[in-house]
Amino acid sequence: MFNRASGVLLNISSLPGDFGIGDFSDYAKEFAKNILDMGFHWWQILPLNPVGVYNSPYDSPSAFAGNYLYIDPYGLVADGLLTYDDVAPYIHKGQRDVVEYENVKFNKRQLLKHAFEKNLGEIGRLIADFERQNAYWLDDYVSYMALKSNYFNAPWFEWEDAIKFKRQPEYDGLLNGLSKYVLFFKFEQYLFWRQWGLLKAYVNSLGVNIMGDSPIYVSYDSADVYHNPKCFRLDGGLNMKKVAGVPPDYFAENGQLWNNPLYDFKAMKKDKYSWFKSRIKRLTEIYDAVRIDHFRGFYSYYSIDAGSKTAVDGVWEKGPGLSFFKEIKKQIPNAEIVAEDLGVTDDRVKAFLEKTGFPGMRVFEFGFAGNDSDHLPHNYIKNSVAYTGTHDNDTALGWLYGLNDNVREHVLRYCRYQGGEWGRGGLEGTSVKTIINVLLSSVSALAIIPVQDICGFGGDTRMNTPGVAENNWLFRLIKEYASGIDKAFFVEANNVYHRNNSVRKI
Repeated sequence: MFNRASGVLLNISSLPGDFGIGDFSDYAKEFAKNILDMGFHWWQILPLNPVGVYNSPYDSPSAFAGNYLYIDPYGLVADGLLTYDDVAPYIHKGQRDVVEYENVKFNKRQLLKHAFEKNLGEIGRLIADFERQNAYWLDDYVSYMALKSNYFNAPWFEWEDAIKFKRQPEYDGLLNGLSKYVLFFKFEQYLFWRQWGLLKAYVNSLGVNIMGDSPIYVSYDSADVYHNPKCFRLDGGLNMKKVAGVPPDYFAENGQLWNNPLYDFKAMKKDKYSWFKSRIKRLTEIYDAVRIDHFRGFYSYYSIDAGSKTAVDGVWEKGPGLSFFKEIKKQIPNAEIVAEDLGVTDDRVKAFLEKTGFPGMRVFEFGFAGNDSDHLPHNYIKNSVAYTGTHDNDTALGWLYGLNDNVREHVLRYCRYQGGEWGRGGLEGTSVKTIINVLLSSVSALAIIPVQDICGFGGDTRMNTPGVAENNWLFRLIKEYASGIDKAFFVEANNVYHRNNSVRKI
């Protein structure tokens, strides 16, 4: 369980920065210092993995690799790999409040290629230790990426059969011819994890811990599935048989069809879940705590026939249960895991989570559906992490605007709201501050506030809308907006409710 504390949710991509997207720059260090000044001792981010087709960090080509978009070009200058003149032409001249992904992807990749070519003779020596320490995941990832480059980024299941099924000698022959690509992707990962390690060490030195995030599932077009097909429910042709999703719920009336391949937990159990253990061990090494998305899938998961158009006709199947976590705890006895237990749950799922000992989540915005919900702050428990909303919710102000008048009035009465026009945002917005006060006063050991709510922003800054593929993951925090935060309010609230405490855990 966590010591009583509080934190801020802001993804790396949403930081201010000079290259069109937040990255591991001095802006990240400044953000950590700013939230500490307000009495927050946790910084929660979204997955660090490479993003998928629609720029979602929850649809990644690797559960282990890092997103090259977060590499700081100025850091390459500091390391002597590039000069300022090399990076200056790539300073972003477009919008600052959203990520323009296509532009950013091209520019960051061009910079990394330039650094690679400029330092080619030294790269083998530079990355040698990193290669040895990370071979258990790195080799699979870089070979997959090199092959993907050869096939013009086509998914692996569309490659010619000899390579799709890794038949010899064709597979090794092709890969040997792609050795320069392999080296480039190793270099890229070396840069990413070096910069992340330096940033995390700095943030921790301030007295701030970092909570990461991990999807439960991986993408079909990923190094994980390509190199570990027996861990997934595929047929003899390596096609998906069953896919993941969730049934109709608060977010989507037709459910959510994620189209990730489901795990073959029976097959994985035979080697004591070795792939999953490696994954979770990695997460505990790179974060101080990790939130695992869709945690209930370890108890029971929603299974949908591959090729279905919606998630309406899926069925629940039994997950690996407590035996899975007994195996995990043998290898990682002190793993700090937060269970995303939102969505469809029942008493059996709640009992399962309680037996794991991991804290679940409470979301203020879910508390007003007409009954005495677990998400109402007076029902919170100590072993939980409380949120105004998550990256999948509207901002608190946007949510208030979307409520009907009667529900909004009930919310404001519940919070004992006393002042002004509820619809104001920013420094003048008192309704969101009142909600935050209620959350910070709750019994939950940890309370996390999205930065949009810290700033009092409206729904136009929402990070993600579940079930909608496009126009998500765009939000960026402009530095001038951050400077307008009412720091005194948050210092006072964190002090009054005894959350301005050390991040050391019990």
